[in-house]
Amino acid sequence: MALTKEELSVIEPDHLVDGIGEVCPHTLNIALKALKKAKPGEVVVEVTDHSIATKTIPAAVKMNKIAEVLGIVSENGEYKIYLKKL
Repeated sequence: MALTKEELSVIEPDHLVDGIGEVCPHTLNIALKALKKAKPGEVVVEVTDHSIATKTIPAAVKMNKIAEVLGIVSENGEYKIYLKKL
């Protein structure tokens, strides 16, 4: 279920991950590390400037059934990937 940009903007993440300046696979690894620490239902948001991460992270968490992708917001060359731990 992808939320709108407005719906995502009001979510307070339980875990905020800074992936600025990182590239794959490190962007994925830090997202997975944060999800490992998160409790079910908590929201992890990764901020990244690596556009490929907007594909690899959602694909990996869906394939491994560890998080729901709430949505992705893009602004000024940065992306926020919203993940809800299952």
